[in-house]
Amino acid sequence: MSEHVYRVVVTRENGAWLADVPELAGAHTYARTLPALDRAVREVVVMAVDRPDEDMPLLRLAYDYRTGDPEVDVTAAEVRTLREQADQIAASATARTSAAAELLVAHGLSVRDVAAILGISPQRVSQITTRRAS
Repeated sequence: MSEHVYRVVVTRENGAWLADVPELAGAHTYARTLPALDRAVREVVVMAVDRPDEDMPLLRLAYDYRTGDPEVDVTAAEVRTLREQADQIAASATARTSAAAELLVAHGLSVRDVAAILGISPQRVSQITTRRAS
């Protein structure tokens, strides 16, 4: 599946969530809950672009929520952006922590010293370095 991101405009109307994928003619659906809407949107997109159902989980969707209150919409979008950034930083920190733990242990430092230097538990250092050694 390509890295293409489909923009999905979501609005709330009469107790239901409506979704439209502007770049795909006729690609719209609705559901009572947002998790159900996500599944429905994925089904609509794979049908519209003629992809197999197995591609549904691989789709990259960018949701643009419109609750009817612009202030709420902006605040929610800001929070989503911050959470995405935090997830990226956490993934980077995890990768760097693993590399640093391995390097420090390879240089002869004890598991406890490595833990203190990196600000993680000795158990975590052992997990990281044991996993790589096996």
